[in-house]
Amino acid sequence: MKQSNKIWKPLKLIALDDKDLSIFSDCIYQAILVSSEINYDNEKKIFSLALERFTWEIAQGKDYNLKQVLSILTIKGVEKIDAKNIFFNNLIYNVLSISNVENNILILLNDKKIINLTVNSWKCFLEDVGKPRHPPVTPSHLKND
Repeated sequence: MKQSNKIWKPLKLIALDDKDLSIFSDCIYQAILVSSEINYDNEKKIFSLALERFTWEIAQGKDYNLKQVLSILTIKGVEKIDAKNIFFNNLIYNVLSISNVENNILILLNDKKIINLTVNSWKCFLEDVGKPRHPPVTPSHLKND
């Protein structure tokens, strides 16, 4: 099994528009999210969640090159949340995408769950805060040699 020769560097990204947010979507695809790691500060209008994302940016299309790293996704300018009891169930989800549709940031999860954030003058931040490690299980949709 060959290892990636790409060196991991922690991400620290900001999204200010839909194009930026599509890059976030690529970075957090299949990330693991535990519902107890979601927080909303109504007074400051800040939504945040901790997730274990895969390091797609260094995988070079190979499953065995993927690592997993703890990251924080923060969205400022959140006026309202519609999450259909995701906060209260203590389940584990996979993040499928994040997008903005008419001032609603949608975080799509597996099992047809959606976190819908109504936003105004939003900014989104993604920052790796942990060290990458080899995950016990990796998504298996990449091509391997």
